[in-house]
Parts: sequence; C-alpha cells; structure tokens
Amino acid sequence: MGQRPLTKRDEFIRTALTWQGVPWRKVGSRRNGVNCLGLLVGVAKECNFPMDIAAKESEANYTNSPVPGYMLKRAKEDLDIIHVRDAIPGDLLLFRFNNEPSHITIITEINPFMIIHSDTEARSVRHTPIPPGWMPCVAFRIRELQE
Repeated sequence: MGQRPLTKRDEFIRTALTWQGVPWRKVGSRRNGVNCLGLLVGVAKECNFPMDIAAKESEANYTNSPVPGYMLKRAKEDLDIIHVRDAIPGDLLLFRFNNEPSHITIITEINPFMIIHSDTEARSVRHTPIPPGWMPCVAFRIRELQE
C-alpha cells in the first residue's frame, strides 16, 4: 500500500518545522528573523498561499507591548475561529498574556499539543510542547488549508 499524497496542511507543517532556529526579531517575516506573526506569514509565503494578513503585517508596528486587540482583530479577518478542542495540526493557537491576546503559534501535533513559534525568551523559533501556564484563548483554521 502506497503512502498518501501530502496535503497542503502536511506541507504547511513540514515547512514550518524547517524554520526552527530562525532568530527572533521584533518585526520580521523572513528567515533572517521573525516574530510570531512573521513566522506564520513566512511559512505561508513559502507554501505559495500568502494570506491577506501578510499584506497587513507592516501595520502591526510592534513594540514591547502589542497594540491592544491587533492580533485578534487581524486573525478574525483572515482565519476561521474554531474551538481549541477541535484544533488539529496545521491550525493556530492564540495565547493571552497580560490580559491581551498577543502570541500566535502553529500546532504541529496534538495529544499532547506541540507548537512551533517564535519564542522571545529563547530568541529563536522553537518546536516545543505548550509551556506550563500558557492557556490558548482561541484557535484558528487557515482557510487555505481546509480540505
């Protein structure tokens, strides 16, 4: 029996994993440095399905404190909201810090959840379990990856 063909979702996850070790940068969406949103944008571009959010990325003008509501507003415009319990590899998790939804990650595995994200503490893109104490506030499905 042959292997099943790779889906866009598989390609997205596989491509995301190749970004491990890319340096963290406050603003960026290329392999020379990315923030959390930049990782998502860069991976999507490499998979040849740039999302509308890519064109809006420069509006973020990130500082040490994210613009209140920015990430959640943009995500709602470009992605489908799903329940965290329904999330599968290739979906996104948005985490809240200081009462503000401000860090987006790509799910690579479930049971347990594994994520790839631009980790500000490690100063690079890392593939890790969800850190203790992190609670996702919402999950998203990329419309382009729906099969």
